[in-house]
Amino acid sequence: ERFVGDVQQVGGDPKAFTRVGASSLLIWSLDVLTALLVLEAFDPGLELATLVTVSFFAVSVGNLAKVIPLTPGGVGLYEAAFTLLVAGLTPVTTTVALGAAIVDHFLKNAVTVVGGVISMLALNVSLTTAVEETEDVDEETVEEPA
Repeated sequence: ERFVGDVQQVGGDPKAFTRVGASSLLIWSLDVLTALLVLEAFDPGLELATLVTVSFFAVSVGNLAKVIPLTPGGVGLYEAAFTLLVAGLTPVTTTVALGAAIVDHFLKNAVTVVGGVISMLALNVSLTTAVEETEDVDEETVEEPA
């Protein structure tokens, strides 16, 4: 309920909506740039326009694949989608595409973990407290009649 309320609050405030939209676009751009740089480090022999395009779509498809909650953090799903797209649309070998996908996803997950820890410390948020509060909410939901 809080999440829906937060979304409504941001949607109703043009300045907040612009800030969230701009920061999302920046994060998405960094996501694609990271994939592009990692893929280029594997020297795939692609022209810049092709490299940018395939990186954009590989990240898009990889992130969409992670939405399916089959594995924690989408590990495996992201790599598979990224690899299939890159190897399927370019002359890049499956081995190179998979290597780039693994390094790309590892870097992004490492940044997420480090950023999360920094944010928790900066905002004075306790992960154990958050888990305990979630358990309390779950217990209250079970106890309340439907």
